[in-house]
Amino acid sequence: MLSRGDAVVYKCRGLYKVEDIGTLDFSFADRKKNYYTLQSMDDAKDRAYVPTDDESNIRKPVSRQEAMDLISRMPEIDVLRVKNEKLREQEYKQCIADYCPENWVKVLKTLYKRTKSRGSVTSMDKKYQMLLEHALYSEFSFVLGVPAKDMSRFIADHVNKKAD
Repeated sequence: MLSRGDAVVYKCRGLYKVEDIGTLDFSFADRKKNYYTLQSMDDAKDRAYVPTDDESNIRKPVSRQEAMDLISRMPEIDVLRVKNEKLREQEYKQCIADYCPENWVKVLKTLYKRTKSRGSVTSMDKKYQMLLEHALYSEFSFVLGVPAKDMSRFIADHVNKKAD
C-alpha cells in the first residue's frame, strides 16, 4: 500500500505523487473502493484516479542504482525485431504494456534506429518517442537528481564514458 506523498510511475505517463487515498465522489467511481488520487509532477492539470488494488498500472520508481545499471546496459539492449510493418504499432504497445523501463529503452532504440535509416520520423514513431522519452526521463530525473531536460545528455555522457 502506498502513502500520501509517495512518488509513483503511472503507466508510461511519467512520474506522479500520491496526493490522496480514499473513496471518490464521482458518478463513474465505485463508492465501496478506495482510490489513489495521483498528481502529475510535470503537469499541474494532469490527475489520475487509480483503485488501490490496481497493481498493474502503477509502480514505485526504480532506485538510483537500477537507473544507473540500466543506463550502463543501454548499448547492449537490443532493438525490436518487427516482422510485419502493419503490426509495428501493436508490437510497440505490447512492449510498452508492462511499464518496464528496459522495454521502453528497447522501443526507443528501435525508433532512433528506424528514424536514422529512413532519414525522417513518422508521426507514429514521433508519438511513441515523445511518450517514452517523457516517461523514462521523468523517472530517471527523479531518482538521479538530474533535470529531465538534461537527461538525454546525461545518458549519452555516461554511455560514452563507459565505452572509453
